[in-house]
Amino acid sequence: MALAAATRTRGFQDVDDSLERSAGRVRHRLHGAARVGTLPGEPWAHPVIGAAIAIAILAARGGRRRRVLVPLAGASLGAIALHHAVKAVYRRKRPMIALRRGKTEPAFPSGHTTDATAVLATAAYLLVREEILPARVAIPIAATLAASTGASRVVLGWHWGSDVLGGWLAGATVAAACAHAYETLRR
Repeated sequence: MALAAATRTRGFQDVDDSLERSAGRVRHRLHGAARVGTLPGEPWAHPVIGAAIAIAILAARGGRRRRVLVPLAGASLGAIALHHAVKAVYRRKRPMIALRRGKTEPAFPSGHTTDATAVLATAAYLLVREEILPARVAIPIAATLAASTGASRVVLGWHWGSDVLGGWLAGATVAAACAHAYETLRR
């Protein structure tokens, strides 16, 4: 992953350091909002979001659209597998505040951001394709939640900005694979 390699450069780290300093200046004021913003990426939350979307689609379609189950489960499980695989290979240290709090798991990519992005983007795609919500509603909601999850990880001091960018890209990759799986099942 080119982004992972780029984060090892001085220029990238300088940008991350600058973003961390900026986040540090507002951390105390935004802490409560960031705690809420991080929720879609919590290990218990993204599977619940996926299950709720599946139930909503099945209920709206009289249980006839079971094809949505594979992509939604795949989004959650695929995101977990992908971010752990990248972290196992690319062992980037977390920001100092996270290290002081005892968080030593590798930082890149942000798992919360990867997981939330994959599930939310897949859910939005399915809600649009199954004609439950129009794209003008589903996409902004999913994008806002994924963006707030990523931003919260920086504000809370758990991740560098480029970890979050990596999480958004990894999550979008998983969502694209899940959309492809859905289209395959649909045929």
